[in-house]
Amino acid sequence: MDLGQTLFRLIATPDVAYVLLVLGLISLAVAISTPGSGLAEVAAGLCLVLAVVGLAQLPVNLAGLVLLLLGVALFIADLKFQSGLMALGATITLAVGSLFLFEFSAAATGVSLWLIAIVTAGTAAFFVFGLARVVDAMRLKPEISQKNLLGASGVIVVAPSAANHLVGTAQVRSEIWTIRATEPLEPGTPVTVEDVDGLTLKVNKV
Repeated sequence: MDLGQTLFRLIATPDVAYVLLVLGLISLAVAISTPGSGLAEVAAGLCLVLAVVGLAQLPVNLAGLVLLLLGVALFIADLKFQSGLMALGATITLAVGSLFLFEFSAAATGVSLWLIAIVTAGTAAFFVFGLARVVDAMRLKPEISQKNLLGASGVIVVAPSAANHLVGTAQVRSEIWTIRATEPLEPGTPVTVEDVDGLTLKVNKV
């Protein structure tokens, strides 16, 4: 058996397909909530493609899949409303969807209960205590005067390139901002802010 067949068999197991699916959805949520570097988008695409390949070989329970997707959607909605009740509902929905993601049969017994517990708890902690704090910090940035940012100096952190539509991140006045450049730039390149568009800074190389 070659490496390709081994990997195919691996992602076609319930536990691995489940983890890939959840990781892909989490990465997609990060990409939607904090757009910028393109890394989350790439991770989401890769994980979701592999998850689909694995799930296609397994007896997926549609109701379980819908509940799992709904759980992640509720976590994303909670980033905006920050309701403890919504986060609790998202956690329960995700756990139930995970439990019934696959049809129980002799060939596939579903996802391991311990894995469901770890993934559900980890996902809830990530959204409630991690991503929510990042989103809150981004919402505070508009309070900084746009006029004061014009002409400010910064340094590229995540390189804007043609592959990510010249969008990246830069450290400007001790904060990490999403930036859009006029040309591909390498990390560490000094830049100046030429314009401000919402939460995105338009920069030029010094």
